[in-house]
Amino acid sequence: MSQFPFKKILTEPLLHFILIALLFFVLYELINPNVADDSKIITISDNRIEQLKKGFEKTWTRKPTKQELDKIIESYALDEIYAREAKALGLGENDEVIRRRLRQKMEFILQDMSVLQQPSTEELNSYYQRNIDNYKQDNQYSFEQVYIMDSRPKNQLAELLTQQKQRILLGKVPQGDTSMLPTTLDNKYSHQINRQFGIGFNAALDEAPFNQWVGPIKSGLGLHFIKVSQRNTGTASALSEIKDRVIKDWRYQQNKIFIANYQMSLLKQYQLNIENNNVVSNATLSTTR
Repeated sequence: MSQFPFKKILTEPLLHFILIALLFFVLYELINPNVADDSKIITISDNRIEQLKKGFEKTWTRKPTKQELDKIIESYALDEIYAREAKALGLGENDEVIRRRLRQKMEFILQDMSVLQQPSTEELNSYYQRNIDNYKQDNQYSFEQVYIMDSRPKNQLAELLTQQKQRILLGKVPQGDTSMLPTTLDNKYSHQINRQFGIGFNAALDEAPFNQWVGPIKSGLGLHFIKVSQRNTGTASALSEIKDRVIKDWRYQQNKIFIANYQMSLLKQYQLNIENNNVVSNATLSTTR
């Protein structure tokens, strides 16, 4: 019976390496007995737990049970653990989705900061005056219309249009095709007219002379001869009547300015290089999107 080769094993370099590694490990533990790895510590504050509770209540319209709260906290902890482990493995590097999400979160924070701004009376009135066209009511129109179906052959359509123009010259009412459209419309707002006849139809009503048949005017449905009897230009609502709306618009504009200025301040802190190592001047960079 052959003897176990103890002497040969003791002379193996691999065994020496393992023993040295174990020695270093033991020495480290002896020297640093109470040092914890901060990357392995997850602290869940009372405020975070309250947020988790509110999230549950918003979804289920009730408070979570103790077991459900434990599960919610455990799920949150796992999210944090996965995020740290993924970061340690470098999984977030060069990830377009993660970069966009982080930028989005930064912009949300900036929006929350800018929304705290409250305009002074002078600032609000100045903004209102500069943008007063945005607060004008729609124009109103009263008119008659005669519909011409334009899907007929071109020669027939041209002949029909010529006939109607001749009738107008003779002081007669043009004749057209039967349709579901009303022949007379009274005190209709431009958005109502555009919804019925197609975007931009009110522009023809703006240019038409009063109490005269003109046309043909193209719409989303066909052709029309029109006669405008009334046109009321919309006036701007008083600031006192729409103050909340103007403040909301002012804050939206201030938010855009705030973010643009912040982005420019960030760009000035960085040097950007393109692939051939030529420096891109900050002056040529734009934060507009």
